[in-house]
Amino acid sequence: MNLLESFRIAWTALVANKLRALLTMLGIIIGVSSVIAILAIGNGWGEYFEGELSKFGVGVFYIFPGVASERVDNNQAPQLTFADAQAILQPGAAPDVKNVAVEYSGSAVVNAGKERYTYQIKGVNGGYWRINTTELGPGRYLTPAEEEQRARVAMLGLSVAETLFGDVRSAVGQRIQINGVSFEVVGVLTTKPSQAGGPDSDPTKNIYIPYQTAVSRLFRSNVSSRVDVTQISVQAQDRTRVDAAIRQVTEILRQRHRLTYQDNDFTVLNMEQVSQQVGTIIAGFSAFLGIIAAIALVVGGIGVMNIMLVSVTERTREIGLRKAVGAKRADILSQFLIEAVVLSLVGGAIGIGIGFGLSFLGTWVLQNVFGAEQATASVAPWSVALAVGMAAAVGVIFGFFPALRASRLSPIQALRTE
Repeated sequence: MNLLESFRIAWTALVANKLRALLTMLGIIIGVSSVIAILAIGNGWGEYFEGELSKFGVGVFYIFPGVASERVDNNQAPQLTFADAQAILQPGAAPDVKNVAVEYSGSAVVNAGKERYTYQIKGVNGGYWRINTTELGPGRYLTPAEEEQRARVAMLGLSVAETLFGDVRSAVGQRIQINGVSFEVVGVLTTKPSQAGGPDSDPTKNIYIPYQTAVSRLFRSNVSSRVDVTQISVQAQDRTRVDAAIRQVTEILRQRHRLTYQDNDFTVLNMEQVSQQVGTIIAGFSAFLGIIAAIALVVGGIGVMNIMLVSVTERTREIGLRKAVGAKRADILSQFLIEAVVLSLVGGAIGIGIGFGLSFLGTWVLQNVFGAEQATASVAPWSVALAVGMAAAVGVIFGFFPALRASRLSPIQALRTE
């Protein structure tokens, strides 16, 4: 019997028992569709999260005032200053560092009329705009001259501008009061919130002013000789040199703070490590769901084996007749094995179609439930190939025993079976 004839017989047997075949394929359909959907959603979320992290700048890490120690008896005081940031930028001090930005943040009462609101005020220097990915709406960025002059100018986040003025375009040129100090609005940032979290995850609710203005006019009573910045952002020359840049910056700060055996009195946050950790979590969660999908495939495989054993029993006389007219054991084995594979592949094809549908549903969930507007669950070609291979493997593995049993039947005993 040739291969084409075997496939024809397998398809005829499948069509002749539609409901039984569908119930048999159910486990395979669930398993394959789960594999497709899980991999698609995992890939989409991972790519989206990488894109969100890139908004913080490529190869960027952050330094905060805070003792990096797990000892409960540690009585060190945090230390981080504007002078530390300047020292990092000294020629030859940290060759793997490209840009440095300082920031002093604090909450303040803001109003542009009678209504008062509390917003986060960020005093930043020019390096902030070079490191962070921002989107400018109406107006312009803060200038170095305004930084040096300690000018009372401000940039508003989109949400702040809408709340204070309604029309974002009309915000530029208006004046606002921050803790009673008058500022002129020179620009509006339209940068969207980041789902990845991080030091500046929702820029729409921030107000940006020159750093020197913040520490000399608004938060003068809060700064000290040990801490006059709340964050230093450092950008490495490229992503591959982040670790080297962290080592260089750490050494500079420890020398400036006269630390020998003590723990660091500052804390370093590496977004690359955060990305890797989140990627590991996503991969682990996908693997866990993949195991569940694999269990569904195994259950489906058991169903295939069961129905093929029933089929062998029902067609015992047919097997005996074929052997009597010259069919070999290999012919019978291949016939029933092909039937099992066809059954699994048809289930796999249905599962792939459902998996594509679930991936579209996953995109809707990511965008509307989790607020990840740019996230798209994408089905990779290799995941389809994997699903097809798994379905075929189930057919071969779980169909082999019934096929072997059919091939070993004695033709005489088979023909006597009622």
